[in-house]
Amino acid sequence: MTTPVLSAKLDALPATLDLFQEYDAGPLAVSLSDGARRHALSIGSGGSAIAAEYLARCRDTLGLGPTTVQTPMQLVAEHYELYDTDLWLFSAGGDNPDAAAAAQAALDRKARKVHLVTRNPNGSAARIVEGGGGVVHFVPVAEPKDGYLATHSLLSSVVALLLACDGASRDPSGAAHLLGALSARLTETRDPAQRALIAARLASLRRNDTVVIAGDPLLKPLSVLLDTSIWEASLCHVQTTDFRNLAHGRHGWLHHRQDETLVLALTGTDTRATWAAIENLLPSSLRRDVVDQRSCGRLDNALAMIDGLGIIEAIGTVLGIDPGKPGIGEFGRAIYDDRSLADLAQAMPPHVRYKRAAIAKSDTHDPADDPLHLIGRERLRALAEADIGGAVFDYDGTIVTTAGRYSAPGQEIVDQLIRLHRAGLRIGFATGRGGSAGEELRKVLPADMLPSIPIGYYNGGHLRTVDVDVDEDRAPASAAITDTARWLEERADLFLCHKVRHREVQITVDMDKLRHPYRFPVDLEGCPPFAAGLVRVMGSGHSYDIVPAASSKLSVVKAIKAELPVGLEVLCFGDSGSRPGNDHALLSHPHGISVGDVCGAANGCWSMFGAGPMGPEALLTILRALLPSDVGRIRLDVASLGLDR
Repeated sequence: MTTPVLSAKLDALPATLDLFQEYDAGPLAVSLSDGARRHALSIGSGGSAIAAEYLARCRDTLGLGPTTVQTPMQLVAEHYELYDTDLWLFSAGGDNPDAAAAAQAALDRKARKVHLVTRNPNGSAARIVEGGGGVVHFVPVAEPKDGYLATHSLLSSVVALLLACDGASRDPSGAAHLLGALSARLTETRDPAQRALIAARLASLRRNDTVVIAGDPLLKPLSVLLDTSIWEASLCHVQTTDFRNLAHGRHGWLHHRQDETLVLALTGTDTRATWAAIENLLPSSLRRDVVDQRSCGRLDNALAMIDGLGIIEAIGTVLGIDPGKPGIGEFGRAIYDDRSLADLAQAMPPHVRYKRAAIAKSDTHDPADDPLHLIGRERLRALAEADIGGAVFDYDGTIVTTAGRYSAPGQEIVDQLIRLHRAGLRIGFATGRGGSAGEELRKVLPADMLPSIPIGYYNGGHLRTVDVDVDEDRAPASAAITDTARWLEERADLFLCHKVRHREVQITVDMDKLRHPYRFPVDLEGCPPFAAGLVRVMGSGHSYDIVPAASSKLSVVKAIKAELPVGLEVLCFGDSGSRPGNDHALLSHPHGISVGDVCGAANGCWSMFGAGPMGPEALLTILRALLPSDVGRIRLDVASLGLDR
């Protein structure tokens, strides 16, 4: 009689375990410890999802912090940045398109550190991870041709994590003890009498039955192993839950289909009583079996992996199916090899992901529904092909950081502005500030530049050149602004500290002075000048500006554009590009570039780098890429920025 493929693979597992006698778990232990007190994402699909769940259990036992387990597709599809998150990717072969897609998405979403656990350090996922500064953790296997259920890779990943966690623990058990316990369990489960006993417990199972796996949450790796393997080998129907979730409606299945159901309970020290209470109430005719894993710690869960593989073997024996070679349709390999997820990851570099996140926040619906990566690519093309004659800059958050807005611009920024001015670029500034912005610029820019640089103070409400001191050359007072200031003086209920800054053409309200800062634009609807459309409100990172409806930072763009030859474009830079931001109008065109927030419109404001770098750091990178062309024009060398793939 031919030995089933799965049985042969399980019989050979001791050879993989033996490789760990010489395995150095130190680097993996250091990587685990480095993630202490941080969130981690653990990524895996198919059999690798089991190892991903085991990592979550391991981190929990060490008190390292919360771990979220996801599939590669979840990682690729979501938006938020991962600056404070360590990402662990599990892939046995490390060469399938989904693993490569996950590796690319992890880097694009700026995970703090990316780790790949694999038996193949030369796969495509490993190349991406290493190229992005991540770490590849090689785990040894005795049989590289792992089989349908990847049993050797699973054991190898679990054992490597077990030994590494022991090394990271303050109370280690020692590798010899752990490997000895695993070896003993492998020997026990391969004993013919033990295998026959497990098969006898499941002898009533039929192919059209449903196995309901009700588990201790601390045995999630075992639950996932059983669920995944039963599905992948097409043994029977399977549903997975925990004990109390079973009690919340899932019991309806047991009532209507008790003759077609076997409940497999996975218990531990803390959940035996919970299962006992449930079991006592179940119909006596309902088939059930119990697997107990004691404290559900790291070693118990590793041993449970071995037990779980034995259970899958036993189910296959009862049903006459070899789980290691169940047979797959011709379409199965094509589905596995499909590159659509990898293509999606490639189509979402950081600036596209950043725009997607902004669209998700605003929850807007774009009737055109154009793929964002095509829109983003077209914007980069337009920037790269533009002959640039001028540039207009917001000040706070762009020339200087928001936190350092009372400091002078950095010397590197100043040097680039001077270089570009000498190269023929017309420069202008558009700021929500009053005279302080001009005062700072007069300190750092050469005097001969100042008369040629327009600056739109108060969000464009007062246009002068930088050499003019607007504290002496003040703007004519706006009646609508005066009326609005009077209304605000009567609304102490809106403020924690009833204080506003009122100039002739602008009112500035610090967000930290407001009782409900994010409701302020709605509260203003009761203000007569606002309701009449005579004034409008815009936000920045720290304050709201109320200005006359006619005021616009675009006035600076128009002033520069009027002096340029036809065909030359004006680049615009700002950091508050969201719809209520004070740079939204300035940036919402093909030659606008945000170094901060972007809006939720696909064809609106975009950034070039996504969520980072931002502010003056991003601006400096772009300024350095503004170079004279062969025909004496200035071009943005987009290719040097490495933005498109």
